[in-house]
Amino acid sequence: MNPALGISQAARNVALEGLLRPSSAGRPQTWLADGWSLSDDGLTLHVRLKPNVHFHDGQPLTADTVRAVLASQLETNLGPAAGDIRTITAVSPLDLAITMHRRSNFVLEALDVGISAPGNRLAGTGPFSAGPPAPDGAITMQAYDTYREGAPLLAGVTFSPYTSVRAAWADLLRGEVDMLYEVGIDALDSLESSTRVRVFTHPRSYVYQLILNVRRPELRDPAVRRLLNAAVDRDAIVRDVLAGHGRPADGPVVPGHWAHDPASPRFTYAPTVLPNPLRIVCLFGDTSLERLAVALQRQLQAVGVEMTLEHVTVDRIYDRVSRGDFDAILTDVAAGPTLVRPLWFWYSGAQFNWGGYSNPDVDRALDQVRAAPDDDAYRKGVAAFERAIVADPPAVFIAWSERARAVSTAFEVPAEPGRDVLGSLRLWRRAAQDAAPGSR
Repeated sequence: MNPALGISQAARNVALEGLLRPSSAGRPQTWLADGWSLSDDGLTLHVRLKPNVHFHDGQPLTADTVRAVLASQLETNLGPAAGDIRTITAVSPLDLAITMHRRSNFVLEALDVGISAPGNRLAGTGPFSAGPPAPDGAITMQAYDTYREGAPLLAGVTFSPYTSVRAAWADLLRGEVDMLYEVGIDALDSLESSTRVRVFTHPRSYVYQLILNVRRPELRDPAVRRLLNAAVDRDAIVRDVLAGHGRPADGPVVPGHWAHDPASPRFTYAPTVLPNPLRIVCLFGDTSLERLAVALQRQLQAVGVEMTLEHVTVDRIYDRVSRGDFDAILTDVAAGPTLVRPLWFWYSGAQFNWGGYSNPDVDRALDQVRAAPDDDAYRKGVAAFERAIVADPPAVFIAWSERARAVSTAFEVPAEPGRDVLGSLRLWRRAAQDAAPGSR
């Protein structure tokens, strides 16, 4: 990944907020929205904004502003369900009405789009405001003192890019950096044993998977793809490659989702030699995936798969997958916490359906989730989706990832089990022994 792009995204995540945000169980929760309701026919979603909210540049948050952002960005967030929207209307300064051609739960789930001020893409409503990137890519953020939930306890935060993970955690241990945004598996032992650093981990709704190009004749048969999934010892990968920082991905729905059916069929480890030898090339764009790629290569070799690994730049990967020029790609992709994320990858013709996968049972199941009038119907759709994917897998599902962040003990960091500590950044403060008089 380009470090500057990662820094920019991190800053946006702190500066911008959406109308809603999903819980870890995939339930929508209010954020900039004060509440929402659905018409009896399920075709109009009414959203009420919180009053007296302003962007960092002083402009007020209004329904007109939100309507413009949703009109330009919601289509991307909805993917193949974008056609469900008919109109987005500001019916009052604080009220929006989203009318739909068909009942669509995905429209509600997609309202986590970050809302920015008109004409200022970095001006949001979050607890810190972002300045323009410096020549080296660093972004400095200032406390937004009139934040609606209270001024941050820190005066500001600077995100700086590093091209070397080792250099970043070395600077952290020397006290030259206060937080490491992303801690690699290799650094965990060193950082966790340090008395100057605390490591915080949380589960992510991202899954490591080997996406298969089902247009390839040798990968077209679902039976072959089921055998590939059965060849993967997910527990061993989580234990040996991820050092316990992950969860086996034995299905396509993130663990803990409120509608997940524990009785649904799962991918299980039952290695069987393929009837015909298989040769594939596996692309990966992030060097942090190399250890996982090698482990997967060895496990598949045991069932008659000769998998050649090819590391290419992220730009080249996007170019090749867009042209269908690949056998398989190892990647870490968003697959939750809501069902709108799997829609991006496995619905026929979806924007990230790189392998050309199409299964009418999967489409019908996702449409059932999409149109479900109540929780029971939604659960039935999710169960049907899980059955269809396990019967005809578009990828080799490996493990749900975990993210680790490391913070200097010079800071007091409120932490909630299972949650990202960056979500409490507004409440971070310097530890009492390190705080200067009058400092923030």
